[in-house]
Amino acid sequence: MISDSFIFLLLLSTFRLALPLILSAVGGYFSEKAGVAQLALEAFLLIGAFTAASITYFSKSLGLGYLLAGISAAILAQLFCLLVLKFKANAVVIGTGLNLLAMGLIPLISKTIFDSTGSTPSIDLILANTNYPLFYPLTVLVFFIILSYFLSEKTLWGLQMKFAGEKKQALTAVGILPWVRQWQAITFGAFITGLAGAILSTYLASGYSPLMSAGRGYIALAAIIFAGWNLPKTILISVFFGFCEALQIQAQSNAQISALIPSEFIQMTPYILTLLALVVFKSKQQAPGELK
Repeated sequence: MISDSFIFLLLLSTFRLALPLILSAVGGYFSEKAGVAQLALEAFLLIGAFTAASITYFSKSLGLGYLLAGISAAILAQLFCLLVLKFKANAVVIGTGLNLLAMGLIPLISKTIFDSTGSTPSIDLILANTNYPLFYPLTVLVFFIILSYFLSEKTLWGLQMKFAGEKKQALTAVGILPWVRQWQAITFGAFITGLAGAILSTYLASGYSPLMSAGRGYIALAAIIFAGWNLPKTILISVFFGFCEALQIQAQSNAQISALIPSEFIQMTPYILTLLALVVFKSKQQAPGELK
């Protein structure tokens, strides 16, 4: 049966694993394109995942969980904006610091609310009562891909955002403060990345667990750079990274493949494919001129 076939399971797993990667990469794209290096994607993912799981558990509403996940990540991004845009701190250092802050802050909040420094309570029963569990992640994905492309490529705001990352003087000359567009881009991107975190804890899992982002923020950043800061290519490469991860998982769970190929080699598959892709399809497009 097709439902039991390796190809079908591989495609299904690719779709599931690519969802948070795509949204994280889209979120990071706006900050990077506006000229601000964004290493805080892990923090936005984690805070979004924890918020979505907690709010869904208490409110029994997935929609509210998703909304507040995005808002919580956007609020955390204000600290990033304050330090980087106002006080001119190094974006790489601040992004790394925010990741560490999220890793330490979430267990503290979890201990206060749930008397646990680890996972949030399971929301299996809540998700079981949802008629269409794929509705929220799929709707969020499609809506924000379309919205992000429209804002970036078809609006004056998108053009000004790109000038903030390429030629700040051009914006200043027409009376627009570059930092305002950067602040807007970072906040919007953080909101989208928070939604990716919500998908992690309510769709790929049934609750928050420590460090469940598992480096997806860094993978999303790699997809942006790999794509040459091009939004459509960023989305496609995020799908490719999701495919690589899915291939490893499905190959390990397939008895016939596991018997032929050593498990150590299977575990190396995503990294080998990524390195090959980097060599073969290396982008010639330069980073935004103001990116720092």
